Amino acid sequence: MKEKNNRAKKIEDFTPAEQRAARGARVEVSDAEPYGWMAHSEADPERVYHLYCEPQSKRLVCTCADFVYRGDAEPGYECKHVSAVLKYIGRRYLQYQYDPRRQYERAA
Repeated sequence: MKEKNNRAKKIEDFTPAEQRAARGARVEVSDAEPYGWMAHSEADPERVYHLYCEPQSKRLVCTCADFVYRGDAEPGYECKHVSAVLKYIGRRYLQYQYDPRRQYERAA
């Protein structure tokens, strides 16, 4: 029993970035027109945040307060909406564009 408790981590044992990423799993994401993505608030589904790729830095930017106040201050900062959009992009890429044969073409 003691060994099982040692392996099980409490939520407090995770870093703040890991906690945000876990909460991002509950965020609904969709494509936005004409560009970017929309992420629905976890607490209020009526509230929607716009995310887009910033041209100069090539990183995702979110309009939520968490990202606005911490995003520029901490390099590589990801709010839960950014984490959710990155997962969404990865799933879509794997589903529609990924071709494992292209990996070997680049290496050759």
